[in-house]
Amino acid sequence: MNVTTPFSRARAGMALFLLPLLSACSAGGTGTAAAPRPTAAQRLDDSKTLKLPLDDYLLTTIDAAALARGRDSLMQRCLAGLGAPYTPKARGNADIETNERRYGLADAELAKEHGYHLPDTDKPAEDYPASVMPLVTGETTTYNGLPVPEGGCAGEAQRELHEVELQAALALPQKLNMESYLKSQKAPAVVKASEAWSTCMKKSGHTYPDPLAAINDKEFSAPAPGAHEKEVALADVLCKQKVNLIGIWSGAESEYQTFLIESNSSVLAEPLRAKQKTMAAAQAATGR
Repeated sequence: MNVTTPFSRARAGMALFLLPLLSACSAGGTGTAAAPRPTAAQRLDDSKTLKLPLDDYLLTTIDAAALARGRDSLMQRCLAGLGAPYTPKARGNADIETNERRYGLADAELAKEHGYHLPDTDKPAEDYPASVMPLVTGETTTYNGLPVPEGGCAGEAQRELHEVELQAALALPQKLNMESYLKSQKAPAVVKASEAWSTCMKKSGHTYPDPLAAINDKEFSAPAPGAHEKEVALADVLCKQKVNLIGIWSGAESEYQTFLIESNSSVLAEPLRAKQKTMAAAQAATGR
């Protein structure tokens, strides 16, 4: 997740979406302790409310929304102070929850209606109007005889929220987040569950080696989902439920993330502090 874009409000396009909060950032090395031993997986048919151990060190969907509200409040305060008050439209709900599609589509109702596509949301499609954009970006250095903050109101908001420091601090947990996903994907229990999912899909008339191949099928890249895509997506979800793929995969990844956190506890303290500092500033900005 990019935390440096201060005022983007564009509507998310109708597109395939997987791993919404992962980033292939590079960072320092990880611990070298022995990998965790697998335990029995819980039954889990849906990943909408799934929480993984590393979420505490990353910006979740809820965190990102709170940060955006704090940024908006600070920018409104700045614009009002310059004599150019502007109140943006209220933000809509997030497209998906933090881990909702981490292991592919998991909602049967969404599959029936939207296939693998993301549903439209009520997010406003407009940015700050052209009349105040120079003040937002800092292209104008003075206004009404008053100095515009360096980088504009957006830059001032970023500084008050410590967003640049946060982005740098998040590099390591983002790297570990990607590592845990890739490692858990190869865990024996997950491989076995994926094979069982593939067998289930074949019985429904659809041939895919694993769930990622289905959700990333180029046939489903059209602007809107067709009947075949919806059929495949629904079969995908039902087969995941049948073999408990989400429960098995999330269980394996949770154990690996716990192992990574314990192995990197000393270096993860700083990202956690940085996140807490930014979120406290955002909360203070909105008075919540």
